[in-house]
Amino acid sequence: MQLVVLFSMTSHKRCQEYFSLNRVMKFLVSVIILLSCSFFVVVSNASTLPENDQVGRLLAFKKSSVESDPNGFLNEWTSSSSSPCTWNRISCSNGQVVEINLSSVGLGGPLHLTDLMALPTLLRVKFNGNHFYGDLSSIASSCSFEFLDLSANSFSEVLVLEPLLKSCDKIKYLNVSGNSIQGVVLKFGPSLLQLDLSSNTISDFGILSYALSNCQNLNLLDFSSNNLIGELNDLDFGTCQNLTVLNLSFNNLTSTEFPPSLANCQSLHTLNIGHNSIRMEIPSKLLVKLKSLKQLVLAHNQFFDKIPSELGQSCSTLEEVDLSGNRLTGELPSTFKWCSSLFSLNLGHNELSGDFLNTVISSLTNLRYLYLPFNNITGHIPRSLVNCTKLQVLDLSSNAFIGNVPSELCLAASGFPLETMLLASNYLTGTVPKQLGHCRNLRKIDLSFNYLTGSIPLEIWTLPNLMELVMWANNLTGEIPEGICINGGNLQTLILNNNFLSGALPQSISNCTNLVWVSLSNNRLSGEMPQGIGNLANLAILQLGNNLLTGPIPRGLGKCRNLIWLDLNSNALTGLIPLELADQAGHVNPGKVSKKQFAFVRNEGGTECRGAGGLVEFEGIREERLEILPMVHLCPSTRIYSGRTMYTFTSNGSMIYLDLSYNSLSGTIPDNLGSLNFLQVVNLGHNNLTGTIPFNFGDLKIVGVVDLSHNNLHGSIPPSLASLSFLSDLDVSNNNLSGMIPFGGQLTTFSASRYENNLGLCGIPLPPCRPGNEHHSSTIYHNKPTTIRMVLSFVCFIIILLVGI
Repeated sequence: MQLVVLFSMTSHKRCQEYFSLNRVMKFLVSVIILLSCSFFVVVSNASTLPENDQVGRLLAFKKSSVESDPNGFLNEWTSSSSSPCTWNRISCSNGQVVEINLSSVGLGGPLHLTDLMALPTLLRVKFNGNHFYGDLSSIASSCSFEFLDLSANSFSEVLVLEPLLKSCDKIKYLNVSGNSIQGVVLKFGPSLLQLDLSSNTISDFGILSYALSNCQNLNLLDFSSNNLIGELNDLDFGTCQNLTVLNLSFNNLTSTEFPPSLANCQSLHTLNIGHNSIRMEIPSKLLVKLKSLKQLVLAHNQFFDKIPSELGQSCSTLEEVDLSGNRLTGELPSTFKWCSSLFSLNLGHNELSGDFLNTVISSLTNLRYLYLPFNNITGHIPRSLVNCTKLQVLDLSSNAFIGNVPSELCLAASGFPLETMLLASNYLTGTVPKQLGHCRNLRKIDLSFNYLTGSIPLEIWTLPNLMELVMWANNLTGEIPEGICINGGNLQTLILNNNFLSGALPQSISNCTNLVWVSLSNNRLSGEMPQGIGNLANLAILQLGNNLLTGPIPRGLGKCRNLIWLDLNSNALTGLIPLELADQAGHVNPGKVSKKQFAFVRNEGGTECRGAGGLVEFEGIREERLEILPMVHLCPSTRIYSGRTMYTFTSNGSMIYLDLSYNSLSGTIPDNLGSLNFLQVVNLGHNNLTGTIPFNFGDLKIVGVVDLSHNNLHGSIPPSLASLSFLSDLDVSNNNLSGMIPFGGQLTTFSASRYENNLGLCGIPLPPCRPGNEHHSSTIYHNKPTTIRMVLSFVCFIIILLVGI
């Protein structure tokens, strides 16, 4: 700014010297010089705007920082406005801007805060949920910011926050979480109360040490979900007497003891160091000194030995305790009976045992969330849990409970608030109690992998809020009643495979328009598939294999625009393969089954096995229990994969799994199946199909398994199949194919058994073709352009990646 002023003064002096020239020359030269002076003033406008020019400051910010505004959110930010107080998301007081809230409006560009820092009344800046980037090395003489939220943007560089925080010496709240920040140049003053650097990629342990050494006034410090490496015991909490929330979870911290100085944090009510590598006994003597502690999370570390009784003796303030995912043994100490404020207790994935459910848990009358999966608890589920009248979630999966499903939890006249009951992978017997229908708030019931018999009571089918009904791998009988979803259409997950259910699929299933995952395989269902099944617009997974279904495949399935997994193998289906199945190609959007826990039993025994395999929901099940399933032993060679599903495409998806094998389907293979670009498994074997193998199967660029065996196909193998580089299993045996097996790619790597019983086939791996036989084919193919699109797959995908868990 000083340089511009000096230049202007020099220019005016130069103007005076021209008055000695003749008038014409003097006039012309003066005009030129004045225009020159004006030019420099305009160029430097961003730096010389008056302090009260709010419109100019905001427009200067827009020009320097906003490269993209796809929604036109800042279109009304124009110089014609006399005041910005009428603009979207601008808040004013007495005509002065005090807040700018541009949260989640899709803006992007290199963020420069200098012009905003010059607004003397601006207190709150909320830019979270955009696509800003840069290093934030803004410089200003002063700044009035008190609140700055830059979370969930696109920052990836090392952030230079020191100049910003030096200028903004009144700032109280700073949030840059949810970016990809690798490091921070950090120095802050006593005004800062809350600092959130979570969900980045920061690895420098020194940044955390600095923050704690200057935490006199901090009440929140969040470094969770980073890459911090260091010893927890090296941290000094000596001056953190005002700290109320400390979150260091999801890092790589190690330690064999807690820092004694943590006891100075007498205001601490949340301590979260979960998901690290801390190996030690629970430091109860230190933790009991934290008299204000409400939330204690030590989950997924390596804490061992018993839960100390001292922790329960001083737990009058504790509201949430999470000790899951450790190596804790023994019982929950009886002292925990006095944790009267406790509403959430998670002790899952340990090695706990004993009768503490009856002696301790049932005394916690304020308990709402109880998680005890994957422990070694035996005996009956105690009826005394009825004392926990506020219980909303009960998870006792993967223990060794025996006896009946407790019905007492739903016997109160007023009904219990229970929303989730998870009792999978135990040894429960008897029937599913109809009294569960009194728990009108139930949203999820999982009784899988037990020894339950009888039918599913009508009272459960008519629960008004039920979203997930999961009872697979039992001995259940009876029918799915007609009328489901008429009085309540919230059902999203229906998983009842591997039982003995009979009868027809109810026509009313077409009313269950929220259904996402339907698995009824390995039952005794009969009759035809409901034609209205195409109404299930959200359906992503449909498994009806190994039943007694008859009739045609409904054409309406082509309207299921989210269907990625269709398994109808081993039924008695007849008719043609509907052309409409390929109608959803290019229309599938991700998300319907994201992050679902699954296991896939892949059949690797070739034609000796029925179907390509079986997909099962696997939440709350021990892997060793899966090995007792009959489906695992029906094939000479099987392999089990497990993981969580995740989409890796944003749009334009298609079906990835199609198994119609072991039916009585006839007609030709529809050419348009080749448009299912993301198809990874296609099994049409053991049917009565005729015609030729479609040439455009060569467009299935990521297909891994193709089984067309045991049909009546003729003609040659399309040469386009030689380009399928991901193909790991091909079976075209037992058809009427002829001609030379195309050379190249994966086709010549398969065993001869994959081509056998085709009298006219020859070439590697079969015997060489006789002269003139290599061109024998009644099929004429025309080359077609190949379209390669973005790939959809599952994380650790069960078929293509072949990574066993």
